[in-house]
Amino acid sequence: MSDRIGNPGLASRLRKVLRGEVLFDSFTRGRYSTDASIYQIEPIGVALPKGVEDIEAAIALAREEGFPVIARGGGSSQNGQTLGEALVMDTSRHMNQVIEIDTAAGTATVQPGIVLDELNRKLKGTGWYFPVDVSTSANATIGGMTGNNSAGTRSIKYGIMVHNVLEVEAILADGSRLVFGEIPNDLGSSPRRLAELAEAMRALHRNNAEEIALRVPKLLRKVGGYNLETLPGLVAAALDGFDS
Repeated sequence: MSDRIGNPGLASRLRKVLRGEVLFDSFTRGRYSTDASIYQIEPIGVALPKGVEDIEAAIALAREEGFPVIARGGGSSQNGQTLGEALVMDTSRHMNQVIEIDTAAGTATVQPGIVLDELNRKLKGTGWYFPVDVSTSANATIGGMTGNNSAGTRSIKYGIMVHNVLEVEAILADGSRLVFGEIPNDLGSSPRRLAELAEAMRALHRNNAEEIALRVPKLLRKVGGYNLETLPGLVAAALDGFDS
């Protein structure tokens, strides 16, 4: 067993920089060692961030101390995505709000921990709903669905998550705070870190275009793999701040 699992010193350091709860007790670690899959891996501990600043602080400490971080929503996926010997950050407890609904544009800005069914309850009466209808809609969070590129029974008609998410606000492992969305083909006006990532992805496709075209199946619905065939149209953008 890693000496980081349940480590009280690490828990103490996290409590000093996070507003949300930090839970390193054995009962909580046991609860978060499983999800809807067959796998079981005990985490280092669990954090319940209250906002983006908590996530940023946890990632900063993770860089300093050298431990991994895993984001968790409803834990409803069946492939163990939320499991690992890491600090599990559960956004479903506090970061579960609708920030804005723009009925004219047909968009909603939400925090990652909001459950799909709850989002659609909030949208009821607006004339809109979120169409990616996963079978675990009572538990699956929008953040988890985005990370998994979830689909659903109506995905042939309405598309999968990649077709229904316009922007993703993210904090990278190096601490960069970026919003991935649309940018012009010319990356000159984009923030340097964003431009580096976008150009690296485009170069990956350029260098492997023939193999990608040969190997990637041409299907209406495909959620496996890394969607390398979409990289020529890779777009990203950055905004200055985050909603917490």
